[in-house]
Formats: sequence, structure tokens, C-alpha cells
Amino acid sequence: MTSFSSNLHPTKLLIDKSAVAHNINNYRRALDKNTRIMLMIKAFGYGIGDIELARFLEEKSLVDYLGVAYVNEGISLREEGISLPIMVMNTGIIDLEKVIAFNLEPTIYNRQQLGKLRQLNPNDIKRIRAHFKIDSGMHRLGFSKEEIGEAAFTLLENDVEIVGVYTHLASSPEPHNDDFTLEQMTYFDEAYEMLVDKLDYRPARHILNSAGILRFPERQYEMVRAGMGIYGLDPSNTQQEDFIPVARLITEISQINHLDKGETVGYVRRGKIVRDNSRIAILPVGYADGYNRLWSNGKAQVYINGQFAPTIGNICMDMTFIDVTEINCQVGDQVELYGPHIDIRELAEAAGSIDYEVMTSIGQRVTREFV
Repeated sequence: MTSFSSNLHPTKLLIDKSAVAHNINNYRRALDKNTRIMLMIKAFGYGIGDIELARFLEEKSLVDYLGVAYVNEGISLREEGISLPIMVMNTGIIDLEKVIAFNLEPTIYNRQQLGKLRQLNPNDIKRIRAHFKIDSGMHRLGFSKEEIGEAAFTLLENDVEIVGVYTHLASSPEPHNDDFTLEQMTYFDEAYEMLVDKLDYRPARHILNSAGILRFPERQYEMVRAGMGIYGLDPSNTQQEDFIPVARLITEISQINHLDKGETVGYVRRGKIVRDNSRIAILPVGYADGYNRLWSNGKAQVYINGQFAPTIGNICMDMTFIDVTEINCQVGDQVELYGPHIDIRELAEAAGSIDYEVMTSIGQRVTREFV
């Protein structure tokens, strides 16, 4: 078991390495043997810990590429000795020098970046291996078809090697938006052919995310970008039974208070005790740890010794109250906040959110343990 944290927090996120491998292999079975997998490891590895995860992936040769959102995420991986190719999705305009220094692969997605390329030392430019982003309809980052000619001219003029061309599918999990998704794919195909006609070589293509891999395998091209599915949650909602959630968030009971009807717990007295001889347990986890304040006052429950206990009162920055009146438990007992018994998607729904946000919101002071 490997653990790491800036301090020993009693709340822990347990990550099952075997589940990670299982989920990756589950995708492998849906792909051609030559199709490469890029794992999105941005946002601290979707909250589970990017460095330790990357080490495991590299050691076991489970993926071919890593993808991050920002340059500093890629630098952190390199500084810890990760050698896999790393694509940076949102490179920005001013960070290309750092990208070169740390052997990262930037995404080129707008004219301002092309202008920056013209200012770099020619010898530095020749060291850039970049990905080219096409905006096929999500309208976030990327070039339109009308901009491709100018972009290709600048890339050729500066000897920039394009190793990948990609786009973002806006709604691949949702069948009711399939017409739009197919339109995006057609737009991408047309834009790609326009680009390669100018470049006179054919970079790898990657457009499928976790849901797309399962729903549109015919568009896997040379590489796919897997994200949430690797972490055990199938965003396509078609094969969840084939995936294993990799993370379990647990804590322990810090104290149990015995209270009577009419007393209150927590800030602004929102937790009303409605019966005598109530037992209220205090948990060392709060919204600073990613346990959302919207789960206060019974909007969420936890799992203790085979039973469920609701929250009571407002969740604090560092602590949470739960009602354990009907549960046989004591200080130090383990509490599951989400995992096999507490569905992370139901938790997300209770907060008006999504599972992605719940996972990536877990504070970095929470201890991560890879098991």
C-alpha cells in the first residue's frame, strides 16, 4: 500500500490499482490493437492523485499517452520522473518555452499562439511536437475550417511538427444529441483533410472520449482520450456494470455527543435535535475537503457498520455531524462517505452537480492511498 499526503488527515481516499487496470483493459477490448490510449490525468488525476497514478500507469505500460489541462500539471509529472508523452490541452500563449524545456506536447488552437511561434528561436521551434485543435461545434478552443489554411502555413513556415489533430465532442454520452455528434465528426474529418492537404503528412487523430469509445468505436482513429471511464464511472451509461469505481472516500468518528430534544448542532443552529437521547457523531471532514456543504441537513448519508446515517446540521469547513442514534458505533469506527455503499452519482445529484465535480473537489490535504 502506498500513501502520500502533506499531512496525515484521518479522511482518506483509497484508490484501487487493480480497478484502474481493469477499466483500462475494458476499453482495450473495445479498440483495435493498434489504437493508442491517452489517459486524461488533469485536475490532480481527477482528484485521486496524478503522480502516483502516472507512475503506476507507466510501470505497467497501461497507456500510451497522458493528457493534462495546463502546463504546470505537465511540469509536475516531468519533475517526478514521468517519461510518457504528455499533451497539454490549454497551453496558453506565454508558456511555449516551458513546454519545450519539459518535453511537453502543446495544443495549438488559436492565431495568437501562431504569432508567439513566430517569435521563438528557430532551433526551439524545431523541437516542438504539437497537437492541433479543431473547433467542430463545442466552441471552446480550436480553429475553424476557415482558419486552417493560415494556420498550416505558419506551422510549415516554422517547422512545427504536428503529431496529433483532435476535437472535443460536446455530447457524446447522449443519444438525443447523436445528430449533432455526427455533424461534429463530419466537420472534423473535413477540417483534418484540409489540414493534411497543406501539411503533406497525416498526424494521428483523436476525438473519442470515454463515452465516445463505447458509443462510436468506428471513429477511434489512431488514438482515443479516456477519462472518467478509467476511473470507473461510465459516462455513456451503457456499460457501467463492466467498470469498477477506483476510489472510495472514508473517514472515522472523532467524537459522539449525547443530546436531547430541543438542542442544536452546528453553525447558525440549523441542526435541530428532535428526540431525547440522540447520538450525534462528529466526522473529521468538511467542505474544505470536498464534502459539499449542500449535503447538510440530511441531503446526504454515510455508511457505518452496515447502516446508513444522515447528516444533520450545516457541514462545517473541517467537520460534519451525522445522526447515529440507531447505530451501534464508537469513536474511531470507519465511515464511508462514498464507495460501494454510497453512490457518488447520487451524492452529486443531491448537490445539483455531477460525479466529475465530486471527484475533482476532494481536497489535496485528504490522504490518498493506492492499494
